Amino acid sequence: MSEAQYITFILGFAATIATVLIALLINNARLTDVKEALRAEIKAEVVTSQQAVVSHLLDIIGKIAELDNRITRLER
Repeated sequence: MSEAQYITFILGFAATIATVLIALLINNARLTDVKEALRAEIKAEVVTSQQAVVSHLLDIIGKIAELDNRITRLER
């Protein structure tokens, strides 16, 4: 093989490796974005669920207080 063929082979190989590495970096950045989006969605869902539970508990506490008031009036 001539010197020009070696140089062409090496440059082609280096370009292929560089392309693969750049593609890996871009793909990794996209996965990080997806991961952050999923975390945000999960956090929003957890907050919504917690708010629903607190609201339900407050309703129950209100009903218990109402029943307590009724019992107190009956005892008098």
